[in-house]
Amino acid sequence: MMNLIGRKYYINPETLRFEEKKLTPKKWMRNILVIGSGLLLLALGMRVAYEQYAKSPRLVYYENKNEQLRENYQLLNTMILEDEVQLADLKRKDERLYRSIFSMEPLPASSGIGGAPRNTGLQSISNNGMLTDVEKNLKDVSIKADIQSLSFDELEVKARENQQFLACKPSIQPISPEDRYWMTSTFGYRTDPFNKRRTAHHGIDLAGPYGLKIHATGEGLVEKAEFNKHGYGREVIIDHGFGYKTVYAHMQDIHVEKGDQVKRGHVIGTLGSTGRSTGPHLHYEVRLNRRAINPLYCFFEDITPKEYKVISGRAL
Repeated sequence: MMNLIGRKYYINPETLRFEEKKLTPKKWMRNILVIGSGLLLLALGMRVAYEQYAKSPRLVYYENKNEQLRENYQLLNTMILEDEVQLADLKRKDERLYRSIFSMEPLPASSGIGGAPRNTGLQSISNNGMLTDVEKNLKDVSIKADIQSLSFDELEVKARENQQFLACKPSIQPISPEDRYWMTSTFGYRTDPFNKRRTAHHGIDLAGPYGLKIHATGEGLVEKAEFNKHGYGREVIIDHGFGYKTVYAHMQDIHVEKGDQVKRGHVIGTLGSTGRSTGPHLHYEVRLNRRAINPLYCFFEDITPKEYKVISGRAL
């Protein structure tokens, strides 16, 4: 058998001549399958080699997207950590400063916040992997924020109550330090100027010239503004709330009426000598829960005439 330039020849025993060998259809089909399989394997090998050493545009796109997601995840985690630091600082200030100012109990570690967890939208992401930590941190920050929010709501209520209390509490002298006056009797036991017996004096006496302005020492409601027949003469009683009441007696004139709402510094009348009195003076009392207390404990002793004038001006 001879092979000349890709052709195969053989000697025909019958004709004793060289004849070209003809392939049968079956052999043709086999050769085609062998060649096709080889070409297919070659193509697959080239594809694998290409993908191994040369990235497709789609692969590059998804790799870039994945890198962006990782960067965003790290940024989000950093922001959550910063929020946790700020919440911890707020909690520390809450416990050591704000709540101590209003004599409130420390904030408990858990305020009983329960219920179903919030839907962060991360549960629907399959194979979230690194997002699990983000979701957990978000839940922790959310719970801490809710607890702190409830605490601030409670503090706001206390602050408003305290603000109202500070406005109402008797805190200044009933006569301006700018005016000329002096104290003639202190709080406690003294010798009664009329019967010369040792009796309890439930306030202080401030003497001065007739007509000195008398000011409300705190915000409140005028409970009484009339002549007292039992020795106090022209008298004003102001109910300041929170258990506080103030009494202004022996006045010359009364400038308010029962039911009037007055502010600290409001002029309620003038100094006089009505009722059981030996001379022009103001008898001033402070009562807490119906018991008389020393008015001197309620004064801002270092208040200046200028500051007193500002307080009085606000009451107009």
